[in-house]
Amino acid sequence: MTKKSMKSALASSLRAEDEAVRNRFEKAESLLESKTQQASSLPTEEPQQQSLDALQPAHKEKVIRDSFTLPSKDYELIAAIRQRCLGLAVNATKSEVIRAGLHILQSLSDEELVQAISSLEKVKTGRPSAKV
Repeated sequence: MTKKSMKSALASSLRAEDEAVRNRFEKAESLLESKTQQASSLPTEEPQQQSLDALQPAHKEKVIRDSFTLPSKDYELIAAIRQRCLGLAVNATKSEVIRAGLHILQSLSDEELVQAISSLEKVKTGRPSAKV
């Protein structure tokens, strides 16, 4: 490829990428605008309290990294929940989906918690074997 055609190909690629980014931002702005309009119809707190909360630095909690064994159906369920959140203009990570589930489990009664845990299929812990 000649230097001139490489330069024009790169330039057109950059233009296309810029256009794609602009389109994504426009879509995000429209989703955010509609969410803001919905939220503005709800009653709000006092503005002074919100500004005081924003000025105070947030205490960063220590995070712990771990790994888990999940059946493929549960992994697909996490992906489905993430897609549902995206449809609602909320970007949720896999970790956030799992953490939200933990908070919901915490709010259950003892009987409901035992029923939810009992309904899960048991999986072998540890890494799967390399044999296929």
